[in-house]
Amino acid sequence: LYYVDEGSRSRHKLIFAGKKKFNQDPLRGIEYLTDRGLLSRQPSAIAQWLFKGEGLSKTAIGELLGSHEPFCLEILDHFVLCHSFRDMFIVDALRAFLWSFRLPGESQKIDRIMERFAKQYVATNEGLFVFRVFTNADTCYTISYSCVMLNTLLHNPNVKDRPTFERYQSMNKELLESGSVDTVTLSQIFESIRTREFQIPCDDVACLDNIFLHPDREGWLYKQSSSQFISGPLSWKRRWFVLNDSCLYYFDQTTDKEPRGIIPLQNVGVRRVDSPSRPFMFEIFSLSEDGRVKACKTEQTGKMVEGRHTVYRVCASNLDDLNAWMEAIAGAVNLYPTRPRSVQ
Repeated sequence: LYYVDEGSRSRHKLIFAGKKKFNQDPLRGIEYLTDRGLLSRQPSAIAQWLFKGEGLSKTAIGELLGSHEPFCLEILDHFVLCHSFRDMFIVDALRAFLWSFRLPGESQKIDRIMERFAKQYVATNEGLFVFRVFTNADTCYTISYSCVMLNTLLHNPNVKDRPTFERYQSMNKELLESGSVDTVTLSQIFESIRTREFQIPCDDVACLDNIFLHPDREGWLYKQSSSQFISGPLSWKRRWFVLNDSCLYYFDQTTDKEPRGIIPLQNVGVRRVDSPSRPFMFEIFSLSEDGRVKACKTEQTGKMVEGRHTVYRVCASNLDDLNAWMEAIAGAVNLYPTRPRSVQ
């Protein structure tokens, strides 16, 4: 059996309050959580917490990582170690890295962050011939910084004089002349950034609805997309779920602006489902008289229609994820999960 007691609910509220404080003042939020034993004081543990990033402002994470405070620098070192850039081209590695936080605007902060990124990129790809295009971390740092600048020059609407490849070469003239980088690599970098802008995470109110800024919980889950009683074999699809204000949203991708579906957590319960093929499954089921879960979804045409589910079955990737999601949803609907049911 799985239950959520009052102590767990109280802990969940404290964590939520700590995240809100972090989003307003990162160090104050960390102090709030560590003082209450909800977060380890070890920089490595804090870095993992930031890397997971549930309910945290990407802007606040960036401000913390760019700080010159010794404690923040330790966190930055461990945060970079959370990433693996093995077998990744430099631009692809940067795309992944810069999606995990919002790069601060001050040049000194960018400098500190790019320096750590370069060291990790070179260390991760050491000995791999295909990606051994940089002789040392200093060269990688210079190229990384130039990538950030190039992205701004090519895609910022306020910049009218777009750089050509020849101009980009001149920006890296010293590296070319010293043989630290070749023209082919620079051309690949230039074309990659020219054809595809860096997707910089934005969590300002102007960019996203306030609903999705600081959710109670978010993460990848597998959702049952059809009913075996209506359309044959079960079908499961990976969706990005966001829980906030007693409402569950799911998206195709983390970058989507509009949810694929919305499930208000009203007149519903949550319980674990025992299934040999899906060991970490749970379901949201109706408690209303008509037996239906009030929800809506977006069709392929873009039209929002009312859902017709009596249950929503969802599967986590592991037991910890399952328990965390059930606890969060149970807290949102303000009732205890019921007994597990079994399915084949």
